Amino acid sequence: MKKNVMMFTAVLAMTAALSCTAYAQEKKVDLQIGNSQMTVNGEVSELDSPPVIVDGRTLVPVRAIVEALDGKADWDAETKTATLTNEAGDEVKLTINSKTASCNGTESELDTAPVIINERTMLPIRFVAESFGYKTDWNAEDKSIVISGGAEEKTEPETKPETKKSFDLSGLQSEYYGADKNGNDYTSFFKDPNVLSDIFLEVKDKNGNQTAVYKRVDASGSVYKNKRGDKLTVYYYVEDEAYRVVVDGVEKKTAFDESYNIVDTDGNVYQFTEDGEKITVKDKKGSTVGEYSNTGEMSFPYVDADGNTAYEILARDGGYEDGFIGTDGKYVAFEENYLVSYLGSDNKIYNFKYNYLIVTDDEYNFIEDWKEDVGSMIDIYVGNDGTEYTVDGEFADSYTLKADGKTIKLTCDPEEEHNRKLFAQTEYGSDDDVYYDGNDGRVYVENGTAFTVYGKDGSIEDIIGLVRYEEDYKAANGKTYVYAYDYKADKSYIKAGNETIELDMIMG
Repeated sequence: MKKNVMMFTAVLAMTAALSCTAYAQEKKVDLQIGNSQMTVNGEVSELDSPPVIVDGRTLVPVRAIVEALDGKADWDAETKTATLTNEAGDEVKLTINSKTASCNGTESELDTAPVIINERTMLPIRFVAESFGYKTDWNAEDKSIVISGGAEEKTEPETKPETKKSFDLSGLQSEYYGADKNGNDYTSFFKDPNVLSDIFLEVKDKNGNQTAVYKRVDASGSVYKNKRGDKLTVYYYVEDEAYRVVVDGVEKKTAFDESYNIVDTDGNVYQFTEDGEKITVKDKKGSTVGEYSNTGEMSFPYVDADGNTAYEILARDGGYEDGFIGTDGKYVAFEENYLVSYLGSDNKIYNFKYNYLIVTDDEYNFIEDWKEDVGSMIDIYVGNDGTEYTVDGEFADSYTLKADGKTIKLTCDPEEEHNRKLFAQTEYGSDDDVYYDGNDGRVYVENGTAFTVYGKDGSIEDIIGLVRYEEDYKAANGKTYVYAYDYKADKSYIKAGNETIELDMIMG
């Protein structure tokens, strides 16, 4: 029997439990993600390895936990079977990569099979704990797990379903999000679509029954892959302003070293190329242990009410098969998933997805796609006399106005008295007044989406207001299309040659 650290998965949404009679001692075991200490009935003890979260499941060292519950764990390396027993003689058996488990000889199906990751055996804790007569609870706020109960004989019905926690969606706005290939529909719920941490995602099956509800975590990740196809995802969490990496399904917290490289809790260093497209991973000794390239996918975490993590996967560079990884760890591909969709006056649907505009019929069947000509977006302003200006400039300290063949250069001095307070408080892009000196001798004051123009004598000579912006898209056949948004009419449209297609938003 090996003395490997055996770990098991805290599946906090297990739907099937064995009929297993247990005579358990009264116990209360407290654990917390990332903490190497646990308490058993108030007494502190050390774990071989702290609990971690992997693919939305909590992993804890099985031997320490089973022994804390007055049981023991044995491992058969030949059959890859873990046998767990308690003082009452109850016996639980689980085998790697098999969803069939047994308690006292009675077999049952698990939602997920035990696996070995990094030489550790992962087993489902709720199944084990409840088979021994205990219950498990998860606190999402401090990421803690409590195993408690016992004392008297306890018999669990073989097919008794577990009541799942869920989020309250009442009073929230809803918006259809997409559908996957299994017929599940995904609907977004929110009060404010700009507050990511208050966005919920409801999943319904093809019969309209709710199967899951997730809450969006204010974080995003970029996905990288090595030559073997192993994936590494780097997440940035807004709430605690921290990076985390998920390697081989294991999530690790990180910090920065003196060279501003990301370093995980195992001492591995993640070195990015300047463009962020490649990562080299080195261990504590400086040896290269992995090289990864950006896949073009983005990953966004969600949690269910029990704190289990799920992930949305978006193929940002024109890929149409985005997908979702639920708390069961299974990936399903989306058939429909766009950021914004419009119904055109030509009865086609125009779907925006990152730098692509994907054209489908009214049943979302693909027709063609157009790729944005990056850098081609222009803002168009109009003055009091009808003069049309195009505006170039990405930062608030410099703009260029172009109209009727002439160019007006605008520069801003943040140290000037009228700009000092603004720039001391905020970054560029504020809607407060910003003063610019034009090379035509006039002063241009920006407020939101307009410039007020003052002459040399201080009088107002013009108001130049933003009226629309335009983006160029190119199709595979070489044709150029223009997407435009009119601020005054609050209307979007497509210019396709001499044809103008009006767009009505249907999703986004």
